[in-house]
Amino acid sequence: MKKNYLIITFLLLAGTFSACKKDNEEIEIANPTLSNVEIGYANNKRAIRGRDFHLNADVIAGTKITTVEVKILQKTNQKYTDNWKLELTWEEFRGTKNTNVHKHFTIPKEAPEGTYDFLFIVNDENGSRLELKEDFIII
Repeated sequence: MKKNYLIITFLLLAGTFSACKKDNEEIEIANPTLSNVEIGYANNKRAIRGRDFHLNADVIAGTKITTVEVKILQKTNQKYTDNWKLELTWEEFRGTKNTNVHKHFTIPKEAPEGTYDFLFIVNDENGSRLELKEDFIII
């Protein structure tokens, strides 16, 4: 009978100390990555008001993409003739793991000339976010 208690006690102690995973261990979240980024024709990071604008990037998500965004925002240290910004969101890439984002859109004629912040943002299902920020000129 004593032998059974010893075996049971040993098994309980062994199970306690041989857990597979620590409770406080953090899971590493994979971030999206970008490659072959082209902002403007020949990657010149410029746009002409009222004309077609070219954007291209290869995206690999950590899990799966939820949205792809572009924001063209005025810099705080620059002077412009008017307040203006452009924000675009594409949900057509939702659920893809890797994709090529190839977009053409028009920069409105009313956009003031100047240097802007160009943000290319990829949001992932795992909650991670990749943000590429570049100087961008509208002429």
